[in-house]
Amino acid sequence: MRLALATLAVIGLASAAWPLTTQIFPQMTLKGGEAQLVPDTDVTLLFTDVEDQRCPAGVDCFWAGMIRVQLTVSTPTSKQEITLCNQCDNARDLATAGGLTIGLIGLAPSTEDLAKLGREPVLADYELTVNYGPAE
Repeated sequence: MRLALATLAVIGLASAAWPLTTQIFPQMTLKGGEAQLVPDTDVTLLFTDVEDQRCPAGVDCFWAGMIRVQLTVSTPTSKQEITLCNQCDNARDLATAGGLTIGLIGLAPSTEDLAKLGREPVLADYELTVNYGPAE
């Protein structure tokens, strides 16, 4: 019985560490290089840079790969740069700025679709999906 209670306590702690979930918090998609106002706030997000190290098209990879993105978070009185990353030592998939916690959800297009471009992708080729909620 004690083991079951301890397991439930650990599960509860693990879920408390992830404050943003796609089921609860709204999502928005940002095009590379374009600013977008976060609905019902005075916060603007600008997707400024991407480092895409996902598994290349046509290759069987052991892991999905790393995505690191940079955003400028602006309010009427401040501007802050944040980095979101799915598998980095020096960045996380959550960041707080402008009174919001912003989470990395996904990056499009797929590497298969990027390969069809026939050239190296540029920032404008990408769309970043994030979710957001009030900072705690």
